[in-house]
Amino acid sequence: MAQERATKEAEVKGAPPSQQRILIVEDDATLSYILTYSLQQRGYSVWTANEGRQAIMLARTIRPDLVVLDLMLPGIDGRDVCRLIRKWSTAPILVLTARDSEDDIVALFEAGADDYVTKPFRTRELFARIEALLRRSSDSQSSNVLTAGTLVIFRDEHRVVYRGQEVRLAPREFALLAALVERAGRVCTRQELLDLVWGQDIVDLRNVDVHIHRIREALGGEANGMKLIQTVHGIGYRFVPELLTEERDRDATEEGRSSE
Repeated sequence: MAQERATKEAEVKGAPPSQQRILIVEDDATLSYILTYSLQQRGYSVWTANEGRQAIMLARTIRPDLVVLDLMLPGIDGRDVCRLIRKWSTAPILVLTARDSEDDIVALFEAGADDYVTKPFRTRELFARIEALLRRSSDSQSSNVLTAGTLVIFRDEHRVVYRGQEVRLAPREFALLAALVERAGRVCTRQELLDLVWGQDIVDLRNVDVHIHRIREALGGEANGMKLIQTVHGIGYRFVPELLTEERDRDATEEGRSSE
């Protein structure tokens, strides 16, 4: 109950577009959920993978600011995942491992890890190490990347990723979504959005509504899109980020219904 209330409070407030992205690679579903929820409550945008190939794909897609990587994974070993990510990314990699011999630790650093925590670990120590790595990291591109929950906008690449999938948007739609995400949690009037996206062009206010409809469709359909971009009747629109834990809870509910 407390978890549900905290999640809803975070949704109402809106997540800042400067959220740092953390990728958790952990095949233990319970531990993954606990870490995801705790990090989201600390203001991070969290993405998860439960095996090596998925981790590599997500790392390429969302370009995380930090990776929390379990060493023992099904399929590709965590050390190999670390080595492959390190080939093209300088984001800090923190490894979770039950192995603490000198040879094992040296092998982790040789594979490209920046730090490690041995299992079982204290969560406060883990979060302190995460924060320290992020402070030292010079890989952050927050000015060019907008992050809000499960949505990431890469300005320079004109690219949108939602729930780990690429979303295709026309230039005006891209600019309009970016304007809303930059102001996540607050209401934007149609005139304000018109000024931000269309500038000095003489355009009917209804153009905003048309483009909002197209963005919602691109984000998984009108019904789902309306949860992200809410209509404030008589005023305009408000972007409300979707949290990863919220997405999981909804998917679990839908799976339960379909099995009945």
